[in-house]
Amino acid sequence: MDIQLGPLIKRTIWGPGILFTALIFPKIFYASYASRILTFVAVAASAVWALQPHDIDNPATSYLFGFAPCWTLIVAAVLLLLSTPARDFRRIRRKDEASVGEGGTEELYEWEPFPEQMSRRCWWALDLMVNWRGLGWSYQRRQHFIPDAVKKVYDEAGINVKRDGSQDEKRCGQTRSSFLVQQSWYFVVDYVLLDLCIYFMDRDPWFNRPLGSDQRLLFGYPSGNYDVLVRVYRVFVGTLATYTVMDVAHVVLALVCVGLGPRNLGTLGEPWQHPPLWGTLDDLFHRGLPGFWGNFWHDLFRFQFLTITRKLLPFSAKDKSSAHGFRGLLAMTLVFALSGSMHAAGSYAELRETAPLWLFAGFAVQSIGVAAQEMITMLMVEGKVGPGARQVVTIAFWWFWGWLTAPMVIGDMAACGLFQSKVMPYSIVNLVWK
Repeated sequence: MDIQLGPLIKRTIWGPGILFTALIFPKIFYASYASRILTFVAVAASAVWALQPHDIDNPATSYLFGFAPCWTLIVAAVLLLLSTPARDFRRIRRKDEASVGEGGTEELYEWEPFPEQMSRRCWWALDLMVNWRGLGWSYQRRQHFIPDAVKKVYDEAGINVKRDGSQDEKRCGQTRSSFLVQQSWYFVVDYVLLDLCIYFMDRDPWFNRPLGSDQRLLFGYPSGNYDVLVRVYRVFVGTLATYTVMDVAHVVLALVCVGLGPRNLGTLGEPWQHPPLWGTLDDLFHRGLPGFWGNFWHDLFRFQFLTITRKLLPFSAKDKSSAHGFRGLLAMTLVFALSGSMHAAGSYAELRETAPLWLFAGFAVQSIGVAAQEMITMLMVEGKVGPGARQVVTIAFWWFWGWLTAPMVIGDMAACGLFQSKVMPYSIVNLVWK
C-alpha cells in the first residue's frame, strides 16, 4: 500500500513509545495507580496530537493518523489501567535445545514470565504490544491451531484453552514446508482477487471521488436511478477488497516469519502462531450476523474490546439472562462502538469530506442487527421451523441488514479515498482483460 511511512511514524510513534517504555520499566510506571493514569494520559495526549490538522493527501496515511493512535489508546487502557502485565502475563517460548528433555517435542516449550534480562524484556514487551490476538500468551483462551506440545504447557498451568475444530484431536503441528506451500497458494488467490476488485473499482467513479469533492457516498449514492443491485455490488466489491488486502498482509507476514523460522524468531517463526484471520462461510450462512461478527470476520482487536467491555459491564457467565438481555445488548454495543471509534478517528483525519459520525453509527448499530437475528432464530426454533426455511430466513435477514447499514461503512471508506490506494505492484487482470 502506498503509505508514506516517514510522516506516519513521526505522527504516531509517541503513544507506542510511551507504552513500550512503561512496560519495560514497571517499577517506575506501575508503582501506583496514579502513575498508571499519568502514563495513560500521556498516551492519550499523543493521540490528540496525532489528530491535529495536516497536509498529507495520501488516503491510507491520513486514515492511519487517526486509526493507529486510537488503537494504541485502547491497548494502553488494557495494559496500563486494567492489568499488570509484568505480574499477570506469561508467554510461551521455545526452550534452548540443550535443555530439551527426553520427551522431544513434548518438552520443547515453557512459560516465559517477565524477563530480568533487558534484551529479552524488550522482545517480551514488544510481543505483548503487537501480538493483538494473544497467540501463545497466558491471558488468551482461544489459541486456534496450537499443537499438543504447546497445549500441554497450558494444561500444566491450569489454563483451559480452546482450539479450533475438535478439542480431542491430536495435533503435532503443521510442518514449515507444508505451511509455506499453503500460504503461497493463499497469496496467489488473494492477489488475483484483490487485482479483480481494483479492476472493477477503478472503473467506478463512486470509488474514485476527487480530493476536493463534497459528494456524499454514505448510502450508495450516486447509483443512477438508485438501482438496488448497484448498491449491493458496491458494498460487495468494497468488502471483498478490504478482506483480501488484510489477508494479503497477514499471509505475507506469515511467509516471512515462518520462512525465517524458529531459529531466528522463536515461536513467532512457527506455523501455529499464524492461524487464519477468518472463519468459514458456514458461520455466515448458518448463523447470519452473529456468525459473521463472531467467527467469520477477523479477530485482530477482539480481545482488547472484550476486556474493556467486561470490565465496564461485568456479568456472570452463568447468568444467561444477563448475557442475552439488555446488559448483553449494551455490552455488544460497546464492543462495536470501540471499533467504530477507531474507524471514525481515521475518517476524521482525512483531508477529504467524510462523515465520521455516520461511520461510527454504522458500526454501533450492528449490535441491534445481531440481537434481532438471534431473536428471529430463537422464534424459528421455538416454532419448529424446518432447517431449510430457517437458513433462507437467516440469509435473507443478514442480506437485508447489510444492504441497509454496510454502505454507511463502505461509503465512508470510499469517501476517504482508501479504495484508490495503489496496493498492487503489478496487475495481472489489466494484462489479460483490457
